[in-house]
Amino acid sequence: MLIVDYQSKSYHRFLNDMPQIVNHKTRFLITVNGADDSEISAATAELAAITKSIVQHSTAISDKASNEQVDQLFVDARTSRNILLFEQSDLLFDKKTIVKNSHQRDNGFDLNNLFKNIAKHNGMVILATDQKQTLSASMSTKMDVLIRFR
Repeated sequence: MLIVDYQSKSYHRFLNDMPQIVNHKTRFLITVNGADDSEISAATAELAAITKSIVQHSTAISDKASNEQVDQLFVDARTSRNILLFEQSDLLFDKKTIVKNSHQRDNGFDLNNLFKNIAKHNGMVILATDQKQTLSASMSTKMDVLIRFR
């Protein structure tokens, strides 16, 4: 996993490599960590301009979208070759606490379905969080690039 700080030299080198990366038919997962809405907009605008792609915004994670809705998002992104941006992805990085009963276990969103779709996806996916998060070991193995803000 490559870790870059927003607007650093390594960030600009990463941006220069993006046109080559976006043309590959493989999954590429970016996490934007600790950015507010304006910073996310600026970073995605830079990515869109450099890659000549459209960024498809989604709040499916925070809205706790159904499996069918998430599947359709990925189908749409695959056919259009858009960059798929999941805003407010903090749920993915929340620490899991002790579950007292089965009703607490269900948070209303199927993370496994999301990660299956990301793994099958042949394009770029961005997970954006507005709070600075610490990635677990299992999450960090799934990420290709972490862009840190603040």
